[in-house]
Amino acid sequence: MKNRVIDIFREKYGKEPEILSFAPGRVNIIGEHTDYNGGFVLPAALKQGTYIAGGKGKDRSIKVYSANLDREEEWQAGNETKRGNFGDYLRGIIKFLPFELSSGFEAVIFSDLPMESGLSSSAALEISFINFILGIEGKTLDKLDIVEIAHRAENQFVGLQCGIMDQFISVFGRENHLLFLDTLKIRHKHVPFPSFWTLAVVNSGIKRELSSSEYNRRRKECEEALNAVKKLFPEVETLRDVTEEMLFEAKDLMNETVFKRAMHVISENQRVLQVVDYLEKRDTCMIEKLMKLAHQSLAEDFEVSLPELDFLVDTASSLPYVHGARLTGAGFGGSIVAILEKKKEKEFREKIQEEYMRKSGRKADVLFSPPSSGAYFLKL
Repeated sequence: MKNRVIDIFREKYGKEPEILSFAPGRVNIIGEHTDYNGGFVLPAALKQGTYIAGGKGKDRSIKVYSANLDREEEWQAGNETKRGNFGDYLRGIIKFLPFELSSGFEAVIFSDLPMESGLSSSAALEISFINFILGIEGKTLDKLDIVEIAHRAENQFVGLQCGIMDQFISVFGRENHLLFLDTLKIRHKHVPFPSFWTLAVVNSGIKRELSSSEYNRRRKECEEALNAVKKLFPEVETLRDVTEEMLFEAKDLMNETVFKRAMHVISENQRVLQVVDYLEKRDTCMIEKLMKLAHQSLAEDFEVSLPELDFLVDTASSLPYVHGARLTGAGFGGSIVAILEKKKEKEFREKIQEEYMRKSGRKADVLFSPPSSGAYFLKL
């Protein structure tokens, strides 16, 4: 992948690149739709991600070519206006940088992450782009500042009200570890992942447009639930502070749908804590059950699953070497994650693809990855 993006840059711009950056995608093991509610998440960085190669230009012109989309974006540094395409993620980053660019640049983006599949391709693009700019400008930023710039760009410029998890894991990922993140206090720790397991991500082939989907509606429903609870318990600040007992006491102050959304968030936070506890104790037998409960809650209480995702989860869960499966990402399409025993990858792929094609007529792309390291840039 490194050599390929470098070669594409040479062919496109007729010179050698100065900087190569990389940021991984992520798969969330458990803790879905909790991050923007001040809750807990447990993602892993993937070995797949987004590469950027490039270097400084001679003027203020910025040219960025996406090899995946076969599309080039061009604008003048300092003129970062929204256009409604992939370049907005880049222009949003520049808008929130704590320094001005010294010149324009030329860059090529190439990713082996499937887009719109729930693997945080947008955060990988954002984080890789920040690292690329740091490389060409000779600047440094604190890791938390990198996370915050990317998060602000997606929230305030692109317009997707996502939580902080995706950007955080792309920066702070560690090889062979999951990352437990308290999104309210912005505290994290790395949790060892069993050496006899690996992660499988199965793409349903159903793409989603999060900014025009029901993602923002779910966030609004969570806010409605919190406001209802605050009428009885004004001390609570996020749904992370709300217990099931509090929620039931406030049930008459909200409609059934809003109640269910909050119930998912509250129960999901507890499941994250339980999975972390089991992993730290090297007690893996309960993780499969907790992931099953997580998927059920996402499907029934948060209503972000689809029949195709349910089928993939059920199929994966039926295999004796799989130790947990559920949808991952925001839902409404995208992917599922499964924990499986090493050396079963080939068998898993063949079984999943055969069953999914028979059921849906779609091909299920499958990728495998151990938990991997976070973003970086290299001078070439």
